[in-house]
Amino acid sequence: MAGLIVCHTGFAQEAAPAANTNSESNMMMYVLIATGAILLLGIMLLGNVMLKLAKLIVEKEKGKALLILLLFWGSTIFAQEPAASAANTNTLVFNWDMIAATAVLSMELLTILFMLFMINKMAASLSDKKEEATKPIFHLPKLFDNFNASVAIEKEADILLDHNYDGIRELDNNLPPWWKYGFYLTIVWSFAYMFYYHVYGAPLSEEEYKTEVMEAKAEIDAYMKKSANNVDESNIKLADASGIKEGLEVYTNNCATCHGNNGEGGVGPNMTDAYWIHGGDLASVFKTIKYGWPAKGMKSWQTDLSPVQMKNVASYILSFQGTNPANPKAAEGELYRPNEAIDSTATAKVDTVLVK
Repeated sequence: MAGLIVCHTGFAQEAAPAANTNSESNMMMYVLIATGAILLLGIMLLGNVMLKLAKLIVEKEKGKALLILLLFWGSTIFAQEPAASAANTNTLVFNWDMIAATAVLSMELLTILFMLFMINKMAASLSDKKEEATKPIFHLPKLFDNFNASVAIEKEADILLDHNYDGIRELDNNLPPWWKYGFYLTIVWSFAYMFYYHVYGAPLSEEEYKTEVMEAKAEIDAYMKKSANNVDESNIKLADASGIKEGLEVYTNNCATCHGNNGEGGVGPNMTDAYWIHGGDLASVFKTIKYGWPAKGMKSWQTDLSPVQMKNVASYILSFQGTNPANPKAAEGELYRPNEAIDSTATAKVDTVLVK
């Protein structure tokens, strides 16, 4: 018994660091600790029964005293086995404490089964009818009958009703105990649920949903901030309002010299019409800025600008589509017709941001 008490002391101490984990892990640990405590109480009660039986056996047959001591010695060793596992839990961290807790509970269950076996053996030694005393404690068919409150076929005539439907007779069976107690349990659970959510003030499902959505958005924003520079032509998306305004600044400082302040063109091509030399979608514009076209006088900007800056200026360039600046350069390249609705709505979004 002492070994199991020490075991649970170590287990409870190990559970303390788990408070830093999420609430679900903490709840699971509390359930395991409570289960272990209940099993430990059962072991102590069974140990008390074994002590009383041992005293009776010693008084009845003193010659078997040595055998009883050996049996107790064996059960004591068996009961102390979990202590070693619990001692090791002091070195376990994080999710390993669940494994240690499960191991401890398993050893406790095995200890209880062993003690029940020993009690059965000891009771048999006190019985005058050895064969009947050594029969299994539980008789499963009878146990199932009691669990279902079923009536034996031989006694069905006692509960037969007068109802007769084409030869089909009705029996007045009671509801099975498992069904009734299960129903009672749901009633108790409903009161606990109502108190927890509507009196105690725990968040309801809708509130939990909103909270989880907000947490998910916060995680997405945090991820996007960390991975902001992981932008290339394969995953580029239109910049937000602040990004587009930054793109205006980048364009004015670096691009206006060749393409004009309003995208009307100069040394570089006109970016206000629907004709593009290297593609007019956002990814193509970004690619042109990033890698350049040295043979045509367009340098690569990937060493001067960050991926985010190139995304922002590419998003800003889309705002020139459909405008009519003064002295536009003649169209160059091929007519570009957006294949996806997002290309046309992107320009509208950029214009909206700039107007604001």
